[in-house]
Amino acid sequence: MVTAPAFPLPPEVTQVVLGGGSSIDLEGMRCGSRAEAREFGLAYGYDLTIPVQAHQVRRVQAEAVAFLETVILDSGDPRPPVEVRDCEDPLDLLVWASARPRDARAAWSCAVLRVMHTLFYLDHDVNLRFLPEIQRQVFTPYDRHLVLEGGRWKLRGVYEVELAGVEKKEQKDRASMLLKLLHKPENVAETIYDHIGIRFVAQDRLGVLQVIRFLLDHHALLPTHIKPSRSRNRMIDLDALKTWMGSLPPAFELAALDPGERAALNRRLALRDEGAWENPFTAQDYAAVQFTARTLIRLASPATAALETVQARLKALGHPELMSGAGLADLLQEQEQLTFFFAHEVQVMEESGFRNSQSGPASHGEYKLRQREAARRRVLQGIL
Repeated sequence: MVTAPAFPLPPEVTQVVLGGGSSIDLEGMRCGSRAEAREFGLAYGYDLTIPVQAHQVRRVQAEAVAFLETVILDSGDPRPPVEVRDCEDPLDLLVWASARPRDARAAWSCAVLRVMHTLFYLDHDVNLRFLPEIQRQVFTPYDRHLVLEGGRWKLRGVYEVELAGVEKKEQKDRASMLLKLLHKPENVAETIYDHIGIRFVAQDRLGVLQVIRFLLDHHALLPTHIKPSRSRNRMIDLDALKTWMGSLPPAFELAALDPGERAALNRRLALRDEGAWENPFTAQDYAAVQFTARTLIRLASPATAALETVQARLKALGHPELMSGAGLADLLQEQEQLTFFFAHEVQVMEESGFRNSQSGPASHGEYKLRQREAARRRVLQGIL
């Protein structure tokens, strides 16, 4: 009996399984032959002897090379070798990425494979296939209370809250999602919590608290559906808030404060020691209350559309007896909905902080540049 050596352990064990790292941070692959590469591909989920699956892999490979050349690489950077850029068989990339010692071809093969791996996860995120309908259901509880009057937004329900603005993030573009995944430690599509998001801009810190209270009072937001580990408060000093609320008389209303009193109270509630922002790409002067909420999504079964198509065609052909004989009406009634919780991001910030976020270090453009630089370092290991 031949016994495979157990030690030394490969980096897949020490860095990923035991160390909690990501596979795309490994230095290279361990496919020493095309046979091993083929076995790896089968275990990954693709059989390249099946034309449809081979076409899917080659499409992803071409997209990965294009992303490297148009997004990751700067004008003065070295370019992928022609044999890597124009590689016709993805299995060759696995073999080349396994070369020891590593040469330029191995490093560039790894770079392409890192992007390909991320794209595979993005392509197989089932939520993205239903995103338009998910988006509609996520925004409905907010939309029923949002009113635009005289160019100004407000939340209207049992009472009203004035807003300085509202922004919706209806869907990340593909390049942005790919860039975000490439810099995330987990590197999987399920960890993007802001595919969909909404931002409320209030007058000041007290306005931020009013917006949150309104959303809770009108059940547009449920505390039971907030993901605890994703809540970020960079605005409100909770101790100061509790102290102030403990001193309030019964039935107090913010309208009782004059402008000077309101301004003083806003300063009193300001968070002094914000600490480290958990997302390393967020500027230190970015101020917002941010949390991730989940919505229970209900989608029709995929079989429903197919059965409705058959029903419509039989009706058009004038064969209602076939519809009845096949029991299509009963089959349609029996189809179960697909139900799942979908996470979306909610931000509430004050007007002055929102203006700051439009330019300078706290701007979205600067944030994306910091993301891109991190992705460059990760993808181009051994090249730059």
